[in-house]
Amino acid sequence: MRLPSLIRLLALAVLLPAPAAAGVVSAPLTPALGLAQTVPAFRESMMSQIQFATSLSAQSAPTLTPLLSATPSKVDPYRAEAGRLVAALAAQPQALAANQEQLRAVLGDHGVDLLLKASARFQSHADAHPELRAQMESLRRTVDLTNPSSGQDISLRLNAIFENSSLHAPADASPVVDPGGIPKKPLVGLGRSGMNDEELEAYVMKNAVTSPRGLKRVNFASGDYRPSYDAALRKLGVEMVVIKAPSRAELGKFGEEDGYHLKSEYVRWVTPTHTLDEHDAMQPHQRNRKSFHDMLKASAGLSVKVEPLTLEKFDEWYPIYEDEVVNKPGGKRNVARDWARKLQADGLLGERWGVFYYDPKEPTRMLGGVLMRAWPEKGMLVGNFAAYRPALKDASPSVRTFSEGLKLAKTLGLPVFSLGQDTDFYGFDYNIGLMANKATLLMTPYPSEGVILMKMLDTAKIAENKNKQGKNAGYFFFGIKRDGPLAERYLAAREKGGDPDAEDLVGGRYFTPEALPAADATTAWHFENDDPNPPRVPSGIVFNRRKMAPPSER
Repeated sequence: MRLPSLIRLLALAVLLPAPAAAGVVSAPLTPALGLAQTVPAFRESMMSQIQFATSLSAQSAPTLTPLLSATPSKVDPYRAEAGRLVAALAAQPQALAANQEQLRAVLGDHGVDLLLKASARFQSHADAHPELRAQMESLRRTVDLTNPSSGQDISLRLNAIFENSSLHAPADASPVVDPGGIPKKPLVGLGRSGMNDEELEAYVMKNAVTSPRGLKRVNFASGDYRPSYDAALRKLGVEMVVIKAPSRAELGKFGEEDGYHLKSEYVRWVTPTHTLDEHDAMQPHQRNRKSFHDMLKASAGLSVKVEPLTLEKFDEWYPIYEDEVVNKPGGKRNVARDWARKLQADGLLGERWGVFYYDPKEPTRMLGGVLMRAWPEKGMLVGNFAAYRPALKDASPSVRTFSEGLKLAKTLGLPVFSLGQDTDFYGFDYNIGLMANKATLLMTPYPSEGVILMKMLDTAKIAENKNKQGKNAGYFFFGIKRDGPLAERYLAAREKGGDPDAEDLVGGRYFTPEALPAADATTAWHFENDDPNPPRVPSGIVFNRRKMAPPSER
């Protein structure tokens, strides 16, 4: 005999871990977390609304209105409740913090980190935006997550949705068997005519990815996308379409003139290991050499140590990374607190190095640093993770790190020095200035990781990024030449059933005779807005300049 659903939810909620400190998960959250723990559809709805909240919090005029006005649909019957609950959590940082451990157990670290970031942004903007402040105050009264008696309405509404969805759930679709023989239930049935509105909405819920600062994209599998979806995608808040591992037919159908660009997911920045004298000789102009050495001199007063990474050094560096990278707007945690300990346990810490900066007045006080990896299999020294205190701003630490990295690569006998990988899209999460800075250091960009087709649908969030002069530079990325050898190598590998990494298609270690020159593989695209100053681009790369499309009207 089936238990009544509300009792069942409360019973399931006991599976949630108890917080380390005294106290339990607040009663208003008990049914919601119990449901999210056991019903994937509600958890997906919560995650979708958390990503939406992150996007809303990053706008110039943050608002909770879209969360509070969300309506249920056949695809997502929980959307209204998920939106209201996410808004309530964002409006009540104390309740969010008190229940963080339970939320992480259900929503995962990434979901809770996004929610914490969105909440902090909303709090910081409340005083300047009366409408937002009023919304947050109303939520604290009507959905008080610190008051046990306020959970009854949440419980009743979730109970009703759960009962309705349980009684009227559609029959399972016929399973699909993947190449490994594992049955999979298809997300939607894709016919020749494509998806209807409900199927498209479900596809977006499943395949949308929101960047740390709030740019929303949808990843379509090859064959799933239709240009006719664009209007509906815009209404769903999608700013970018990505077709993963596109086919030859899709490259023929979706052209650059229509806004579809062949590119890689990441770009790797590399340079042959060389001396500073050789670097001077590589500079195109005397003013470039002078600028480089002026920036190098700016760090002359610092205490800089280049040494193997130890657990002690990592623990000293990590709070700087937490403060200056993770907790800044658009920040993302790419290094876990136990990262170095796991490397040590696996016997891999010995291949890691650090370039660390110390306060000349307090020689034991670390001001920042960069973690590096010696990677003999690839013939590279790679600068992976950087974090600097604001006190280093005028010391041009990136130039000093570049110089020290070149020296270390030479000492280790590694022929290539890399400043790591960037997501191949500048202008929102990454500033175009980051690309220009690496170009100024004479680094060369190469395509890396997955090959995709990208189309921008809406530039509204990008246009909101203003510099100190109130101008916007638009967006920038490195594309793969459609008529070049790397594109043909990709298509040939794909047609044999592979999904090749763009870096592997280069043909060998960078800057060797068998490797493609970057100029044969890569092309630069800058979609300009109203900033009249074009960025510096790596020499030898074809530079395409276009006007950025105006924001769409949803």
